[in-house]
This record gives sequence, structure tokens and C-alpha cells, in this order.
Amino acid sequence: MAQADTFTRWSVIASGEGGGRIASQFFDRAENPGIDDRVLVMNTNRADLRNTIDRMRGTLQDERGEEETMESHALEFGSQQGAGNFFPNGEACAREDLDRIVTRIKDFGTSDAFMHVATLGGGTGNGSIPYTIEQFKTGLADLEDTGATEDWMASVIHTAFGVWPYYYEQPQRHFNAVCGLSRLLRTADDTQNADMVLLASNSQLDDEENGNGRHYDSINDAIITAIDLMIGAGRETRSVIDVKDYVTIPSQMDAYHFTPAVATEMNGQVYELEYMLDQAAENTYVPMDVGTTTAAYAIVRAPESMIDDGEISEPEVYGAFRDWTTKHDINVAGQASLTPKRGRGNDVDVLLLLGGFDLNPLLDHSWDEFEMLGDSLAGTGGGTGGELTKAQLDRIVDNLEAYVERNAE
Repeated sequence: MAQADTFTRWSVIASGEGGGRIASQFFDRAENPGIDDRVLVMNTNRADLRNTIDRMRGTLQDERGEEETMESHALEFGSQQGAGNFFPNGEACAREDLDRIVTRIKDFGTSDAFMHVATLGGGTGNGSIPYTIEQFKTGLADLEDTGATEDWMASVIHTAFGVWPYYYEQPQRHFNAVCGLSRLLRTADDTQNADMVLLASNSQLDDEENGNGRHYDSINDAIITAIDLMIGAGRETRSVIDVKDYVTIPSQMDAYHFTPAVATEMNGQVYELEYMLDQAAENTYVPMDVGTTTAAYAIVRAPESMIDDGEISEPEVYGAFRDWTTKHDINVAGQASLTPKRGRGNDVDVLLLLGGFDLNPLLDHSWDEFEMLGDSLAGTGGGTGGELTKAQLDRIVDNLEAYVERNAE
């Protein structure tokens, strides 16, 4: 009898144009069995959604038509065309069509974990993703058709990947980003929202100042690489870190924001694990002081042949991670893992998930713009049904400041 798959089953829910750009690249990744084709892209704007579908069709392995792709992997939601770059409008659209969103997610079948993806500078993804996560976490209270829920939905782990706008972008995008980060981390009643919040910054990943601009496709590829390494091969063959390990202790510490730090394609013939961890730590996806990390996970992906031949082992990975944290005087709660890489070659990949770090270096790039627009946007409606009251904005600010302060101590 063939052994049943024991992979963690992930579904990807991406919202907004930026989230759709990232999610469309999942279809070009055949290595990770944890996702398969369980990818849903959502948008309030039909034209943006069609652009995403075109990108998806370019990477799908079969010859699907546009309408078939739309039916299986895409959803236009809300009654308005777009969110007007104002996150309350995106939330209002998601509230309006929550039943349709849940039904489309349910069509993928049972999932153990969701990877929610959004760029935080816009209105659609930034508005809808925090709201959708909160709905699932609190029992889908806004759902009109209560029969649309299934038992497995109550136990799904919710991770979110939020992408920070370029530092030079217009102030409203930074206003949205600050509000989006707060709402991913905390609900209006100041309880934990997403189980894990992963962060990347466009400006951190794009080295334009040195003439090496990576632009969106390359930036998104870096994000996909980190997610691939994080999800790994589930629990197929070896005792690897899985999503429950990622979220349990950091949530207890109230330090569940993370950023990836990656070193890939390092030749296994000359690898030295501690050096590779150092190389990864130099490539964090947001500006940060690595020394402020309070939770960390190290995932080393090596060719299966190297593992089978004993060229690299789990005890070596554990020891290198312990030595690395000691050398850098990082007192962290965390684990290390070795996971197999299919195919030939000697390249070894390393992912550090660094969590609980001081968020101020990231927020410093946006806080002035946020404060400049806060008073003018509070108490306004965005024209498509969304509203942001002064009390709501104050709660968003208070929640974020309290969370940041706890993790900066």
C-alpha cells in the first residue's frame, strides 16, 4: 500500500493587483507539493484581475482558456470597480462578498494553512486580507449563509505575507501600509489577528540605488523563493519544521511578525553551515537589526542525495544554528531543520525566518507620511462604501504602537 501524503495542505489567497502578481508566479513552481494549484487571486477591479489571469495563463502547464482560469482561480468581488487606493473600501468590498469569497476558498477542499498575500500600499488587498483573516479567526460571524462553512475552517492556520511599498511612493500608500500592518497583527479589540505576519519591503529587495534594480518580477520571485523554503516539503519524509512550529511559541511571546532572510544556490561542495547562515542574515527582506530578533527558524534545503550520503545531517544543522545565534549574541526561541531538495546538483539553500525584531527601522520610512494624512482621512468615506472613523484610526494606531513597543524592549 502506498504511503499517504502527509504534506501540510496550503491554500494561497491573494488579493489586489500586487498580491495577484506574486500569486501568479506560484504556478511556475513545480517543486513544492504543499500548494499544488490551490491558489485564488481576488480583485475589486476587473481590468487588474484580467491582467493577473493573463500572467497566470502564461505559467500554467495546461491550455486553459481565460474563462476557465477565472472560474477555478480568480474572483472579482465587491460591487465597485476598484478600492480607490483607500483600504476601508477594500474591506467594505470583502464584507459585501464574504459569502462568495468563502465559497471559492472552500472549493479547493480541506486546507491546513492559508498563505494570505497582499501588497500593503494599496486599497484592495490591504483592505480585504486583514478582514478575511479576522473573519475566519472569529468564526465567520459576517457570513450570511452559515451553511457555507465546514468544520476544517475553524482550525486553519493563517499566515500573511505583506509587502511594504517603495519608500518613494506617494504618502497615501504609506498610510495604507501602516494601517495594514496594524490590522494584520491586531484586531479592533486588540487580539491577535494573523497567526504569523511575514514582511518584505520593495525598497529593501530592490537595489536600484546601486544600479541593480530588480523590479517587481524579480522581487516577487524572491518572495516566492522564501515561501517555497518555508513550506518546504511538509512532513513527507523527515521531521522538518512545519507551520505549527512557526506560530505556536511566537504567538505566546506576542512576537509573531517575521521577515525572511535567504541565501540560495550555495555550492554544497564548499558549504560551511554557519557561514551560510551569516550570508542569509545579510539578505533580510526588511530593514532591521538582526540582533533584536527574539524568535528564529533556520531551514536548510539540500539535495536529497547529499542527505542520504551523510554529507549533511540534521544534527549538523542544529549545531550550526546554535553556534550562529551564540556568536551573534541572539537569545531566541527557535528551531532548525533540514529538508530535502529534489533533483540533481550540489546547491544548498538557507532560509532564516527572523521574528519579534524591532519594527521601527521599517516604520521610520512611513510614519511621517502616515501622520500627515491621518487627520485628513479619518472621518471620511472612500466613495465605495468604506469609512474610517477617528475612533477606528486611533485604535489602529494604539494597537500598532503597543505591539511595537513590546517588541522593542
